[in-house]
Amino acid sequence: MAQPSNHYDAIIIGAGHNGLTAAGYLARAGQRVLVLEARDRVGGACTLEEPFPGFTMSPCAYVVSLLRPEIIRDLELHTYGFDAYVKDPQMFAPFLDGEHIFFRASTELTQASIRRLSPHDAEAYPRFLAFFDRASDILNPILLEEPPSIADLAGRFRGADEEIYRWLMFGNLYDMLAEYFESDYMRAAFAGQGVIGSFIGPKTPGSVYVMWHHMFGEVNGEKGMWGYVRGGMGRISFALAASAEAHGAQIRLNTRVAQILAHDGVTEGVRLTTGEELRARAVLSNVDPKTTLLRFCDGLGLDAGLLRRVSQFKTDSATFKLNIALRELPNFTAVPGTAPGLQHAGSCEISPTPDWVQRAYEDALRGEMSREPYIEAYMQSATDPTVAPPGTHTISMFCQYAPYHLKDQQWDDATRDALADRAIATMTRFAPNFADAIIDRQLLTPVDIEARYGLPNGNIFQGEITPDQLFSLRPAPELARYRTPIAGLYLCGSGSHPGGGVMGAPGHNAAMALLRDQGRT
Repeated sequence: MAQPSNHYDAIIIGAGHNGLTAAGYLARAGQRVLVLEARDRVGGACTLEEPFPGFTMSPCAYVVSLLRPEIIRDLELHTYGFDAYVKDPQMFAPFLDGEHIFFRASTELTQASIRRLSPHDAEAYPRFLAFFDRASDILNPILLEEPPSIADLAGRFRGADEEIYRWLMFGNLYDMLAEYFESDYMRAAFAGQGVIGSFIGPKTPGSVYVMWHHMFGEVNGEKGMWGYVRGGMGRISFALAASAEAHGAQIRLNTRVAQILAHDGVTEGVRLTTGEELRARAVLSNVDPKTTLLRFCDGLGLDAGLLRRVSQFKTDSATFKLNIALRELPNFTAVPGTAPGLQHAGSCEISPTPDWVQRAYEDALRGEMSREPYIEAYMQSATDPTVAPPGTHTISMFCQYAPYHLKDQQWDDATRDALADRAIATMTRFAPNFADAIIDRQLLTPVDIEARYGLPNGNIFQGEITPDQLFSLRPAPELARYRTPIAGLYLCGSGSHPGGGVMGAPGHNAAMALLRDQGRT
């Protein structure tokens, strides 16, 4: 007997990349799947917009690496338009004294760039990479599995790898860099890699793990590499949506969920803000855990202790994004020229001293915008001219820190302008033509990121990815394996194991949990 038109096997709340990943796997398993998306397009924070006429940009997500190759293969994303390429160099680090380092896709070429400044550090660099490679060997197998307990995780590192475990779980990147490198150049270049997307500093325990979280991926089979998606990061979400729809999933845009429906502890579906009710045997929420449990499940009788633990899940953020249209590329003092070159092809790391990022973090701890923000900038148009009109360019500046909660200020237009001006002035110190090259700009503060993309406090990972909020603790012990106390309700977003970034793993793992519970795998 056919199901009524408003009955589904699974309803997924949110068409971000994790929700679309779950939809793709469930649809391939023969489930009748409906994806509900509040915005007018799929992708959540990994989408494409045109902030300025003729310029295509991914407003939040900007580079690819963490997207699991198994998901690319299983959901046939190349068939549906996904195409990535390695960015080379991986990083360009300019310094205020006119020096620079190119971190190339080739370790040997990187060593040659480092050797000009420190022969010692050139030899230490492969050992530094080997630390993270070994961590990946141990941890990558659990990315597409339900999370291990902390005790089981420690067991994986017994013996020779206990030092790796110590650094990952308890170490800070500032001290680790001092152990490996003698030069301030190398310590400065990597200081920001342990804080990306997190309200921590390089001296904060757990920052080594945050760096590893940004190093375990690959592009086209090249381990540890980052790359660009041709046309912009939103092409990932568009490919995921097309793949799911090709196997029968339905996607409804401009559709907001108000309540998850349940009776006697069993999921029944959702109620929309319009009052319409949709029925399903299972609901998967790609929305953050706080919104899911505290708002959508309000009145369903969940344990007060669990709700308290969910409310304490750390979602602080001080990330802001500055998307800019340029009439010419930056002319860096360290490597001059506005014609596309190596200095424009990868990421530009604005962290010129070992303490630069830490000072920026300490500003934010006081509730202030960083006086000298940490900036990681990407100029995709230098290698992919499809994203900007001829003769023009784009630059995407991922910056820290601007606290969601400002002290003695509010996020009004004047504050936003002051923040954007501060980041632009910082970049102009390294590329004197930068400010004058700007055609238009779009600033997204943590408040804007929350309002536009539903990320709590503007946290791009739905919650901090420090070790105290990972594995069997994410987002709370009772919820760590995607299931909730309400039978048939699952978490499938970045607030679940293994965390944030454009990875797809939480969506995959939640779909597998549902299918196992139904005896389908």
